Amino acid sequence: MPKSEPSAQPILQIEKVTKEFGGAKAVEDVSLEVAEGEFVTLLGPSGCGKSTLLRMMAGFETPTSGRILMRGKDMSRQPAYDREIGLVFQNLALFPHMNVYDNVAFGLRARRRTDGLDRKVRDMLALVGLEGFEKRRTGEISGGQRQRVALARSLVTSPDVLLLDEPLSALDLKLRRQLQVELKRIQKETGITFIFVTHDQEEALSMSDRIAVMCAGQVEQFGSAVETYHHPRTRFVAQFVGETNLLVASVTGRRADGADLRLEGVERTIPVHFAPDMAVAPGDRVAISIRPEYLTIGEPQEQPVQATVRSHSFSGATVTYALDSAIGRLLAQVPFQPGQGHPRPSGAHVSVGWASSDVTVIPEQPGQ
Repeated sequence: MPKSEPSAQPILQIEKVTKEFGGAKAVEDVSLEVAEGEFVTLLGPSGCGKSTLLRMMAGFETPTSGRILMRGKDMSRQPAYDREIGLVFQNLALFPHMNVYDNVAFGLRARRRTDGLDRKVRDMLALVGLEGFEKRRTGEISGGQRQRVALARSLVTSPDVLLLDEPLSALDLKLRRQLQVELKRIQKETGITFIFVTHDQEEALSMSDRIAVMCAGQVEQFGSAVETYHHPRTRFVAQFVGETNLLVASVTGRRADGADLRLEGVERTIPVHFAPDMAVAPGDRVAISIRPEYLTIGEPQEQPVQATVRSHSFSGATVTYALDSAIGRLLAQVPFQPGQGHPRPSGAHVSVGWASSDVTVIPEQPGQ
């Protein structure tokens, strides 16, 4: 199972954590390290175990096995109220009978941290852009503003870690993107470690320092947003994080810096590059991932394949072509040229290619 690279100063360590419900494993043998001040996202589809893992960090669930450490101290069985953790959930759980000021002040009062309370509350409201909203009731402000209140309430106690479980999923797209930018700004300004749960790949890529991609209770890859997108290590990561062309090939020869592959459907060998420690050998089957934006149409190409345009879709800056070819169905995303419309109509025959440096090789795993 993939693990994160050891961090210099881990604030949170998850060691071989498993959680079972009635014999079914919701989380299985997960190990992660999170550095202080990081923005880490748990990304995956519904039912993959990401929220269960977050609930164990929060203290709402107890691991069946394994340990969760905060600053080196085992917190696995410590109650939620005894952890220096902030929480923001999708339903927000604001107090409707309190105004904005009292909602934000609630955590400080509950912990009897009343020294400097007024200054702390007002500073936090300024940080989240809610100056002047102190006397408003939470039912009198917008959904985005309520999100800011929940964030301020969680941050005002200066937690070691802030856990956010899909807090933006109920918002419209424009507001969601605006708050993504705001969340990242606030995280950088406060320096507090954020652990964010989402099923939205674009959200994860735009906000995270590192992403843990989860599937069936396990972490399939844990790395930077750039690494996760451009160098997926498994079929699932390649297909779940963005669009990709996932093709099947066999290894015909191995080199120090890569290998030669034969794609299924064509009698031609193509060179690819990868790290010397990748465990593939002649005769092995592998998958290769090529992102749609790496395919070129009708230009001088390194690896040309003949294809037929099946359909196309316009998305503002780009046109995405769905293509039929001997190596399978392909998606190619090319810049839209104003005034030209869609120069390649359905049924058009085109030449498609890519650079060998844009190919990611994924060794076949058991069961694939």
